[in-house]
Amino acid sequence: MNMQVNNQKDLLKKRRLPDHFSELIDALSDIVFQLDDQGCITYLYSEGEENPFDLHKEDVIGRELKEVFPVSVTHHLDNAFTEAQRQGKLQVVRFSVKQRGKEKNFEGRIIPTGGKNAHRKSAIVILRDITADVNSREYFNLIKKIFEESTEGMMIFSPRSNKVFFNEAFFRMFGLKLDENPGKRIEDFERFFKAEQFAMIRESIRKHGSYHGEATLIRPDGSRISVWLNYDRLQKVESDGDGTYEIAILTDISELQEFQEELHFSATHDVLTGLPNRRLLMNHLEQAIQRCVRNHRSGALFFIDLDDFKQVNDTLGHSAGDTVLTECAKRIRSAIRKSDIFGRLGGDEFLLIVEEIKSPDDLMHLAHKIINVVNQPFDVGGFQYHIGVSIGVATFPNDSTNREELLRYADMAMYQAKEQGKNRYRFYSNTLDQKLKRHSMIENILRYALENDGFYLVYQPKVDLNTNMLTGLEALIRIDEKIAGPLHPQEFIPIAEGSDLILKIGQWVFERCCQTMAQWKQEYQVNNIEISINLSPRQLMDGNFADFVERVLRKYGLDPTIIEFEIGETAFVQSQKASEHTIKKLQNIGCKISIDDFGTGYTSLATFKRYKVDKLKIDKSFIDEISLDGRDQSVVKASIALADAMDLKTVAIGIETDDQRQTLRLLGCKEMQGFLYSEPKRAPEILYLLLKER
Repeated sequence: MNMQVNNQKDLLKKRRLPDHFSELIDALSDIVFQLDDQGCITYLYSEGEENPFDLHKEDVIGRELKEVFPVSVTHHLDNAFTEAQRQGKLQVVRFSVKQRGKEKNFEGRIIPTGGKNAHRKSAIVILRDITADVNSREYFNLIKKIFEESTEGMMIFSPRSNKVFFNEAFFRMFGLKLDENPGKRIEDFERFFKAEQFAMIRESIRKHGSYHGEATLIRPDGSRISVWLNYDRLQKVESDGDGTYEIAILTDISELQEFQEELHFSATHDVLTGLPNRRLLMNHLEQAIQRCVRNHRSGALFFIDLDDFKQVNDTLGHSAGDTVLTECAKRIRSAIRKSDIFGRLGGDEFLLIVEEIKSPDDLMHLAHKIINVVNQPFDVGGFQYHIGVSIGVATFPNDSTNREELLRYADMAMYQAKEQGKNRYRFYSNTLDQKLKRHSMIENILRYALENDGFYLVYQPKVDLNTNMLTGLEALIRIDEKIAGPLHPQEFIPIAEGSDLILKIGQWVFERCCQTMAQWKQEYQVNNIEISINLSPRQLMDGNFADFVERVLRKYGLDPTIIEFEIGETAFVQSQKASEHTIKKLQNIGCKISIDDFGTGYTSLATFKRYKVDKLKIDKSFIDEISLDGRDQSVVKASIALADAMDLKTVAIGIETDDQRQTLRLLGCKEMQGFLYSEPKRAPEILYLLLKER
């Protein structure tokens, strides 16, 4: 290979090339052509193994350039040839060619050897691959543009040359103009940082030669911005020794920090009131408990719940409800100390964390203040509205040092306040804890009974006060004593009503009643007995219950008119749109509706008109001493008179003595129910009574 190259060089020299061309060719590693007077290639020289155009001597000698190169190349070379011949001197042309899918850049040098003679085309053509140079230049220009136009502040300092480069953004971040350069190194900018912060930056640079972290810049006008500072010392190996560069890059993170702060606030605060939310409250409670334990002091947790707040949403709308919640939050905030932690747990529930308690009297006084400020009338949409507030209080570390347990205790105390009449406060006690445990146990028993057929029904007869004939039955649920022992409905029904269990239990009761009625009808032709079933407020609010009733009646082929649903008077008074819809849909199906426990609530005449009920059941509290107490007789007499005027039947419940029966008959009551006639019995015993009366 070397011998061949040398021979080519010698041959080129023998062709009488000028001496300075001969010296140049020896130093070139590019492609070199020699052209004769007719423009034909007489010699090709290509140093090295790289041959970008894949040219070979045997293929090009004696041919013109346009026969060797593609049109895109010869176009550039022809123009340069023409100009070289016209001027008789070197012409340079640059062009790009796509080779193997990549863009390659070349420089062509045309050296005329025939002088200014258009008829002589002899020349030397040198082609050089300048792709690397072009790419480097483009890369440098790109880096320069990025440096100058970047929104990040940049400083590059070379200690060896004592030169420093800044971009405009660097000065802008410091609140400086381009001619206000404080210095060349990051240390010269110390006055723009907090003292302790810059000390940390300097120590990191001393130890590690770099710093990466947040910093606050204090501008000459006093304004501040948050930046992320990346500072590094870079070593570059150069031909004449090692070069060190100090590079500082500043990124403005003020907006990011503000966004993070907003995000953190949203994650830890209630959107409506701006108060701490459950997550932040529980963190504060944990810290408060630890402080009180550490300092041997006491604190308290107030669980605050607005009474009957749902009625505000239902009657005035959710927008009005939000207004009331926001105003309540402001009022309670005004009644407590600045050091107290107050927040919204969710819905209409709030938590208050109080420390530095001197005596229980302080807690009672604070509870009274909260109740008083909330009790003030609210002006909502031009209307004045009153609401109450129930408060439960648990203390720490006396009651507990566990935050979840403490929350549960305060919640229990709050519910006791509601059960005892609302708009009051109660403190947690061990008795409440026992009550909670029994509540949880009974709830588990109810779930087990549902899943394992642990319920059964008993039926108590209703009889005509004049004929003593059986007129109907009331279905009552019981739990198998093998599962729960002696557990009375008065204890487990309220617990079921406090959860969704009442919905499943209610469906079970209705379907079992229908199943029994269908069996009696088919096997014993008992098909005209009326059966009463109690409905809870939760069932009335269930929009699917009436559809369920209709399906079950159709399934067992029963006449809807034999079904009577008993609804407590309080449920009627507090009925909402959903429950009103359920009642009317049951009536449209054909079922009867009766008001249970009549006399214990505040039923208005409008209620009778709106619902068109079929029967009133006079509460047992007016029956117990009716033969002795004239006031009870007056209440019952008035109730019966009202029922007669509205064309309703009346049923007196809880009849245990013949004196009670006689008094009620004289007062005009139509039906009775009680132990005097029969206690509740299971289906076979009731069936026997029915068949016996035929």
